Amino acid sequence: MTGVSSGIGLDCARLLIERGYRVIGTLRREEEGRRLRAELGEAFTPLLLDVTDQAALPAAVLQVEAWVGEAGLAALVNNAGIASPGGPLLLQPLAEMRSMFEVNLFGLLAVTQAFAPLLGARRGHAGPVGRLINISSVAGRVATPLNGCYAASKHALEAVSDALRVELGIHGIEVVVIEPGPIRTPIWDKARPDPRYDGSAYQGAMQAMNALVALNAAKGAPVRRVSQALLRALQAPRPKPRYPLHGMWYLAALVPARWLDRLLARRMALPPRT
Repeated sequence: MTGVSSGIGLDCARLLIERGYRVIGTLRREEEGRRLRAELGEAFTPLLLDVTDQAALPAAVLQVEAWVGEAGLAALVNNAGIASPGGPLLLQPLAEMRSMFEVNLFGLLAVTQAFAPLLGARRGHAGPVGRLINISSVAGRVATPLNGCYAASKHALEAVSDALRVELGIHGIEVVVIEPGPIRTPIWDKARPDPRYDGSAYQGAMQAMNALVALNAAKGAPVRRVSQALLRALQAPRPKPRYPLHGMWYLAALVPARWLDRLLARRMALPPRT
């Protein structure tokens, strides 16, 4: 599982270990690995890896292969991801957007390509196969204003998951996407008002978004909701392709696009289309 140092990744690792799984979790700092090993016990094995460091992947795969042997992996859980401060797409720096895609999409694909053989995606594999589980977001279904770049990266994740579900089918590997909405995790504590757009036409909307972030920090869904969905996706004899965990996913599928536009504009204090 990638990205286990805190939040969703940490809670998922904790629940899986409680249910008898051994978890190999990626972290970027040695001290985090020592902390989690002490917290989670011997069933947790830290793996130092930045998902954007493609040059480090071959050594990481060899290390994991030495740990798991012929048994391979029961699952690869792509959880690592980032959310930028957000902003209007007309003004948000492209470098910031590229950085997000490097983690949320290209890093995820690099990890998947590297570890897929340990799931059973290789010629001559005759044993049990693992599952590929991607942690996406309701933003992969609904693109909200001032959060367009993050939504774009998650829409892209949804697309590659759909393609991989068919492509990996030749090996019998299931591909599952889990789509949370706002979750109460420490990520919201790191969010700060972004002054870069003060004085622009979007200043009021950014203030509304900051208020929404504060609301999510206080009233988001419990992180265990994602962990339990992951457990279902891992244990179900035939898992669903998607596990949506927020009502907006269903609303977007039901209402006309213009209605949804007006709802989102009002939520972000943007003037409606005339």
